[in-house]
Amino acid sequence: MSMNDLDNLRKQIDEIDTELVKLFERRMEQSLQIAEYKIRENIPILDEEREKAVIEKNTMRLKNRELNEELREFFSTIIRLSKKIQNREFNKNNM
Repeated sequence: MSMNDLDNLRKQIDEIDTELVKLFERRMEQSLQIAEYKIRENIPILDEEREKAVIEKNTMRLKNRELNEELREFFSTIIRLSKKIQNREFNKNNM
């Protein structure tokens, strides 16, 4: 592999990262809207069944089954961050 090949691969990673940032932001914005709904309706932030369902549903979409563990970790992290901002919103509204 030449340095030019490596540069091209890194450029592709940079493009993917740009898209991931946009998608991450969209997902967190939706999480905040869910938090607002949960606050209004007095629903707990934690929903373990929903978390499991999200991870399972997305694991089933995976084409490369060798990445199963990493995808589960990826979604677990996203869910943890979603709960973090939902809890922050909840605490802000309960002060």
